[in-house]
Amino acid sequence: MEQRHKERLIGAVVLLLLAVILIPLALDDTRVERGIKTTNIPPPPDTEFSTRLTPIPAPGEVASGAGPAGATDAASDGPVAADLSGWVVQVGSLSRKNADALNDRLRTAGYRSYIVDEPVTAADGSALYQVRVGPEVLRSEVEALRDELKKKLDLDGFIVDYP
Repeated sequence: MEQRHKERLIGAVVLLLLAVILIPLALDDTRVERGIKTTNIPPPPDTEFSTRLTPIPAPGEVASGAGPAGATDAASDGPVAADLSGWVVQVGSLSRKNADALNDRLRTAGYRSYIVDEPVTAADGSALYQVRVGPEVLRSEVEALRDELKKKLDLDGFIVDYP
């Protein structure tokens, strides 16, 4: 091949490489902002968060009893069903503001209390939130807790299943 053809071919390749490199840089619009502009994630709640926790009993606290899955009669003082159910003392069904105040009072007094987040509807249509103390695995323990709440805080409560 002649020298002149080689030079022309090398020149064409160099021009082609320059075009491949420089044209995308010239066409790149750097004014376009990248990233997330809007989101559908809701803002964090303004109120204090409360939850329903299922306690894990200490080893030996729930023994496997007679019958399937270690369950015994619900009225007995033995272990409850193997799905970690238990007992709580319900001390009130109140408006959200009053339920929060009672929950704070109980926690300040050293009790494990919580508010059930699913409100019940009163006869007048208002939402009532249940305040509960516990849970306890043994019914006898929650009965003692109910009596203690009556004696120390003058709160009448009744025992309900947990959860």
